[in-house]
Amino acid sequence: MTNRSMITKQKLLDAATDIIMEHGVHHLTLDEVAKTAGVSKGGLLYHYPSKEALLTAIVERLQTEQNELYESLQADGNGPVEAFVRLFDETKLHPERSPIHIDAEKMIAFLTLFAVDQEYAERWKHDLDTFFAAFQQTSDPVETMIIRYALEGMMMSEHFNVGIAPPALKQDIIARLIERARNIDSGKTD
Repeated sequence: MTNRSMITKQKLLDAATDIIMEHGVHHLTLDEVAKTAGVSKGGLLYHYPSKEALLTAIVERLQTEQNELYESLQADGNGPVEAFVRLFDETKLHPERSPIHIDAEKMIAFLTLFAVDQEYAERWKHDLDTFFAAFQQTSDPVETMIIRYALEGMMMSEHFNVGIAPPALKQDIIARLIERARNIDSGKTD
């Protein structure tokens, strides 16, 4: 793939993501994505022949970015469980931007993608199952899974804007989970 082609694909994914985040998935049309990206509709269709293909590419890009961030957090000296906790600490990882909140409509739209693209859904599920099977192989798998479920619950609260912890409390929770994760990563168990 040429550099120009990669740039065009990134412009299209950026435009589609901006439309979803600003207006919701119901406003996502191929015409609007092409217009926002400054790419012809034919150019868009060359790279993404359908709305589903575009949505799949957005989710894949987000997953790749998250995987790369997780790996970089480990390269910075964090153990695997601590790196996982730090993935959820958006304010410290990205102080230049405010946290992105995905409302229920947008979350449902992303979940709908998995119903439309079964092949991708199966690949995604397999990848996550593989990751979490390895992830829980720690000195304390129960504590590891408690940390995982606490973070996922906090994330879902934020996605659906229900029962959100105030920012100071969220940071205290993250700090406590990091402390617990360090104990697991160092092999200390209670």
